Amino acid sequence: MTMDQPVPEVSRRGFLEAAAAATAGGALPSAAWGQVCPAKEGTVRDRIWIFANPVNADFNFVRKRSVMSPLEAAVYMGAPNLLMVNQYPRRGQEGIYQAWAPPYEQYAYPLKVLKRVVWSIVGASGVTRAEERQQVLAMAHRIPNIVGVFMDDFFTDNQPGKRASLTLDQIHDVQAQLKGEGKKLDLYVTLYTRQLGPEIVDYLKLIDVITLWTWETAELANLEANLAKLEKLAPKSRKLLGCYTADYDRNRTPWWTAMPVATMQHQCETGLRWLRQGRIEGIIIYGTAMDLGWDSVEWARRWIQEIGETRL
Repeated sequence: MTMDQPVPEVSRRGFLEAAAAATAGGALPSAAWGQVCPAKEGTVRDRIWIFANPVNADFNFVRKRSVMSPLEAAVYMGAPNLLMVNQYPRRGQEGIYQAWAPPYEQYAYPLKVLKRVVWSIVGASGVTRAEERQQVLAMAHRIPNIVGVFMDDFFTDNQPGKRASLTLDQIHDVQAQLKGEGKKLDLYVTLYTRQLGPEIVDYLKLIDVITLWTWETAELANLEANLAKLEKLAPKSRKLLGCYTADYDRNRTPWWTAMPVATMQHQCETGLRWLRQGRIEGIIIYGTAMDLGWDSVEWARRWIQEIGETRL
């Protein structure tokens, strides 16, 4: 657009508000111009989260281009809460996608239209950088709807002598910054079901919110048993259920394809039952590459529309 062209009457923010109103099935409250996915306290929608990486970060897994941003994914799914997890390209992938670069406030600015945002200090593949951690922690204290920081792929599986991306002393330091003067923030972490063991209990004691994920699709049959294990390992930590929309198989090309709808339904409905029982505080839908036409995504979207206003 050149400078002498007229400015379109419909702004991007206006578009998102209109889309969210359609998703929610009604007009936006006049007092909440910025909340594009309005969620009442005590409803299922209020407990729905979207997990997001930089745009197109999962190309090597799905072998299809994605152009949907994290905010667009949240609006499309009708979710008021967003997990922002940074991901750095590996060598040779720099042209496929770009990691979020400082100042991070520019990415966070449009997310003020959501209810809650949590931002990574440990990104995908467990990558963490001291400067990034400090910038995110400072930003989290400044922006009202950022309620915590996130550690993704935090626990290490195949590195002898190293259990996690940060040491216990570093976690104590992070918690001191989160719980210091002023605004209090929570520390979130990714935990895979294969990592449910006593060797990480001392870490789990320092975590406010554990997000439980099942990487192997076949292991979803053991959701109930795995949550019970986590409840014994970390009885005081709050918990969220992570639900993949993709089925992973390293022996297949592409590695990720759409999760079977029946399996997607099993995850979400199990999470809803746990929400009603008070065993978890929320359900996360994996939100990268939501614009590929997958049936698993469309089923989850319709499900959120149908049960979003249900009281817990």
